Amino acid sequence: VAVWAHHMFTSGAIDRPFFSFMTFLIAVPTGVKFFNWIGTMWGGSITLDTPMLWSLGFLVTFLFGGLTGVILASPPLDFAVSDSYFVVAHFHYVVFGTVVFAMFAGFYFWWPKFTGRMLDETLGKIHFWMLFTGFHMTFLVQHWLGVEGMPRRYADYEVNDGFTTLNEVSTIGSFILGASMLPFFWNVWKSRNAPLVETDDPWGWGRSLEWATSSPPPRHNFHRLPRIRSESPAFDLHHPEVAALELAENDMLDDDEDGWDGPDVDGRSGHLRESMRHGEERDR
Repeated sequence: VAVWAHHMFTSGAIDRPFFSFMTFLIAVPTGVKFFNWIGTMWGGSITLDTPMLWSLGFLVTFLFGGLTGVILASPPLDFAVSDSYFVVAHFHYVVFGTVVFAMFAGFYFWWPKFTGRMLDETLGKIHFWMLFTGFHMTFLVQHWLGVEGMPRRYADYEVNDGFTTLNEVSTIGSFILGASMLPFFWNVWKSRNAPLVETDDPWGWGRSLEWATSSPPPRHNFHRLPRIRSESPAFDLHHPEVAALELAENDMLDDDEDGWDGPDVDGRSGHLRESMRHGEERDR
């Protein structure tokens, strides 16, 4: 609620120490979120499919935007770059970059679920690298323009101001950024003729319930209510052998007098063993 006031530091109309502290305070939950995302990936088996590339691009962009936000939270530093292109760059990193990268991560990830057809991975990666390169070429150099004193909201500037080279780099980046949408549109159009996915989860590692039904789902979502015995019901359904390892680990903890009896343990044993038995019968 108090972040808006960092735009007023140079006006002298606000209590700078209070609003500076409140703006700095945003770094705490933001840092928690960031380390939460890193902790989610830590020790995991990461595959650089197109949705994951977009997710990593989101993290990089969000980190840059957050760090420049900390600079603007400090009144002495804010005085130097207020109403300059540094603020423009920070705004686009936070509002445009993070939203766009996260949006495309979800778009590529859930496209086969709501259409039943996969987008082309090669075109998806071309789209990502063009947009990633174009975005950072456009807005990263604007931080330096702001530090050098280029004000925002000016229609033009003098050649002898020294802003020409970086503005040309930013302009080239903006054209790359715009052109990056061409492979995306072609990818969407091309997917009309892509083969229908034959499994509920074409990625193979979906965890939530939408991956426990067909792609696309029927009107009523599920032919029968899925059994939920853990935080990853779809993954348990498609990978019972991995779920069985978790079950065995939980059983060992239960045998320990100080063991933990998690809420996902009760009722899973019979279901998982039944799934494994059916899998062994199919193998025979």
